[in-house]
Amino acid sequence: MSINRRSLFMAAGAAAGSLMVGRQAAAAEAAPAFKAPTKDNPIIISFNENPLGMSAKARQAVADAAAKASRYPFARVEKLRRALADYVDGKPENILLSHGSAESIRAGIEAYAAPGVQLVIPELTYGDGEDVAKRNNIRVTKCPMLPDWQIDIGAMKKAVADWYGPSIVYFVNPNNPTSTVVDSKELFAWIRSKPQNTMFIIDEAYAEFVEDPKFESCAKLVAEGLDNVVVLKTFSKIFAMAGMRVGYAYAQPAVIKMMRDHVAYDIMMNACSIEAALAEVTDQAFIEKSRSENAKARKILNDVLDELKIHHLPSQTNFVFADLKAPLKPFAQHMRDEHIWVGRPFPPAVQWCRISLGTPAEMTYFANKLREFRAKGWV
Repeated sequence: MSINRRSLFMAAGAAAGSLMVGRQAAAAEAAPAFKAPTKDNPIIISFNENPLGMSAKARQAVADAAAKASRYPFARVEKLRRALADYVDGKPENILLSHGSAESIRAGIEAYAAPGVQLVIPELTYGDGEDVAKRNNIRVTKCPMLPDWQIDIGAMKKAVADWYGPSIVYFVNPNNPTSTVVDSKELFAWIRSKPQNTMFIIDEAYAEFVEDPKFESCAKLVAEGLDNVVVLKTFSKIFAMAGMRVGYAYAQPAVIKMMRDHVAYDIMMNACSIEAALAEVTDQAFIEKSRSENAKARKILNDVLDELKIHHLPSQTNFVFADLKAPLKPFAQHMRDEHIWVGRPFPPAVQWCRISLGTPAEMTYFANKLREFRAKGWV
């Protein structure tokens, strides 16, 4: 399964770009009263974004940074590195800055692209890892999944054990597009066993949304000193900075040094992005508000899916994966006709729909449309 970032944005086109810019600008003001969506102002619940927009502190930081943008931000980059190290309870030398998590995914895979290496991924996960592997002529081994698209750690362990050369293991936890988490005990035991010539790249883009107390971040393993794991983080999700492109990798210094050879500059980033990230990483009130609003929106969606008996997976993210038991395309088009954008297909789960969470008001509107669709026999 390939969830391709480039194809996604090519399909969305320039119209999506202008709409997102408009929505971001609107988010800079106090939240307006909800208005029904229109062609020019649709409900966009397809890209797993934070519908609240950046925090007020971050927006002010961006404005202030613009006045200083004629200067290179070397010192501010290092301040951000220290702040991110504090956020994950690490040290600055454990942090590699990148332009979104996409650059860290590429750098991690390319750093370990030795002769005969394979990339091991679940059948259904985020596709940037697979894309990077194909561009670098790396064999991709996709592992079958358990019922309801649960990641099968046992199958991935077998794929590594059966391979004659080095392996890179990559997936997202919580997983995209399934919104579920893996068994932390089983995953941790595997990584701690240090299988020969195996590097783990665990993408935790959605970890800040997790409510399951059994979930543990693989950052714990880096803190233990393990040098066979990289944890990837991003500001695109709960921090509402998808358009600002800030991400980072957390790993042992030797691993970070290898990855650094595969990024453009981790000492040179956009001044406005740096200041926005610095403002938000310590803004606990904004993080908690984002979690709270996301939880409200998720409950609204889960309740209507339960009411209509539409099977869906237990979400630990800012989206829900629902089984329509029918091809997605007609449903998505009906929603688009109502000025609501839902997720694209994720083969082989061609009858499932990934529904990103908007504001509670947007999800209430979506829920009512879903009831209308049921009455019309469309879902």
